[in-house]
Amino acid sequence: MSNHVINTGTSSTLPDFPGLAGTPYLTNRNFFDLQQIPPRLLVVGGGYIALELGQGMARLGSQTKLIVRGNRLLAQEESDVSAVLADAFEQDGIGLHFNVTVQQIAYTNGVFTLTLNNGEVLDGEALLIAIGRKPNTQALNSAVTGTELDAQGFIKIDDQFQTTHSGIYAIGDAAKQPAFTHVSWEDYRRLKAILCGEHRTRNDRVLGYAVYTDPLVGRVGMTLEQAHKQGITASEVTLPMAHIARSIEWGHDLGFYRMVIDTHTNLILGATLVGYETAELVHVFLSLMEAKATWQVLEQSVHIHPTYGEALPSLARLLVGDDMPTCPNM
Repeated sequence: MSNHVINTGTSSTLPDFPGLAGTPYLTNRNFFDLQQIPPRLLVVGGGYIALELGQGMARLGSQTKLIVRGNRLLAQEESDVSAVLADAFEQDGIGLHFNVTVQQIAYTNGVFTLTLNNGEVLDGEALLIAIGRKPNTQALNSAVTGTELDAQGFIKIDDQFQTTHSGIYAIGDAAKQPAFTHVSWEDYRRLKAILCGEHRTRNDRVLGYAVYTDPLVGRVGMTLEQAHKQGITASEVTLPMAHIARSIEWGHDLGFYRMVIDTHTNLILGATLVGYETAELVHVFLSLMEAKATWQVLEQSVHIHPTYGEALPSLARLLVGDDMPTCPNM
């Protein structure tokens, strides 16, 4: 019997804004087809794609405005991550419009006009829609095979990627796995191992990811809130970028390093790094967590001076506290 694997991915969710249909709006798929920088860019959304492409275009010279339904950027991240990015975006001259929705869109003579529910009217030569992702499962004719989808159209799978039809598996974001390329690749490695008789599951690796804004956001594992929701007794330590020598030297003072630990086992549960090259630095925590290392391993490490990575043991040393025994000869 042959096996079949579905990995059809996702595509942009398109809102039903009146007036949007038939206009030359942008998504992440056609964004890079632009042949010139638009004088003004309107971005609907406050997630990864909206922030990365919006800030990039702003730095190329486009007057950029973000229209965000909620009250902060990257709503799925910690609130102070959102605050740092909002500060950075405002320094870049990006307009931030929170707690608003689009009521009407008009496109005339090469200009988009967006009317918001608070009465504001915004104009721009380009419009980027980045409000979320939907699974590419419409053409699978899943009803015929008995491969069930959930209410959002994602493929239902068990812990080992098996769909509701024997011999059909699904991996990647079409199966509601985290929407990152490296996760889809690891899903392939997991499924290959499962089919070869090894014991693997869909979530048996530490999850790390990055947001490619400036400052960067590097994330791995759990936040303190997520740990508490799982009933784990946890604590966190935070080191501002403004307290790191390399950051001061290079003028990268926005952001922070944060680590979450299990206070009973001393295991590292997660990290949030916001700052310069944190998408690289977060791999330190990812590897430590895969090795089931305690925070003391990081605290005892000697990182090279002067680097951004030098501050990671300093972050761990915030956990040492003042109750450590002192040398009697001091």
